[in-house]
Amino acid sequence: MNYKAFLETRGYTFKRNLGEGTYGKVVSAYCKDRRRKVAIKVIDKEEVSSNYLEKFLPREMKIIRTLRHPNIVKTYDIFGLNSTKVYVVMELCGKGNLLRYINHHGALSEPLSCRLFTQLCKAIKYLHKKYVAHRDLKCENLLLDRHYNLKVCDFGFSKRLMYRHGNMVLSETYCGSWSYAAPEVLRGLPYNPKLSDVWSMGVVLYVNVIRLVEIQMKHKIHHPDVPSQRITIRNILCHPWMLRKWEMEDTDEAPLSNPGSRQEGQPDENTKEEEEPTQDSSDPGEGPSTCAPR
Repeated sequence: MNYKAFLETRGYTFKRNLGEGTYGKVVSAYCKDRRRKVAIKVIDKEEVSSNYLEKFLPREMKIIRTLRHPNIVKTYDIFGLNSTKVYVVMELCGKGNLLRYINHHGALSEPLSCRLFTQLCKAIKYLHKKYVAHRDLKCENLLLDRHYNLKVCDFGFSKRLMYRHGNMVLSETYCGSWSYAAPEVLRGLPYNPKLSDVWSMGVVLYVNVIRLVEIQMKHKIHHPDVPSQRITIRNILCHPWMLRKWEMEDTDEAPLSNPGSRQEGQPDENTKEEEEPTQDSSDPGEGPSTCAPR
């Protein structure tokens, strides 16, 4: 039985492919129980490495089950863990990923950049409080819903933070895309994954406002070598630029939604169903993560 037929037996009618990455494909489907379209990540165990199956996949599945935040993609269901294919049912974000949006519309205005970056900060602050580091933050892993609210996705490199004798156990796995990776990660040094997340967030903000990520490499821009001196998320949220009362421009097309107005994970009966991205939401600009997990 192919995966489309199998999804039908679970109450999901296949619609179309949305994208394909290193560790699986993402499709849209209609969920009969929820009466709405959803995104489903399909991971074929026979096409991924044993290291991913034994280490990273179980870690990701455990983490995403526990996450509940308006700026993190909701996971509705996971099944097939004991079969050849794993299925992760998630909310569908109709505007695609942030890189795709920037490539189509250009650099974002400061008001819109500030609003989206505030949402990113709140999502990562929530993760870090739950002792989770994402370790692969980039514009491709930030989705936009139909209200242009930011949603963090793809926790394939995420990790539970561990402490020993009161000190964080540093990460040693080189994760993420080189354009977004912190200097200590690129150098292959043991690193604090919370601080490396903050670095990646800064690159995301730069891409939002400037649209370019290559300029840092072309002009060999240097940065302080001490990760402990890096700004914290708390201080970012208190920065005057973040607290400024921006006036949204008509071209921003980003009305605020109220994610708390209905029960978590339930469809909104009074609004139209989330639209699908108009084209493949994957982008060749950055591509998949630059390294395999190890």
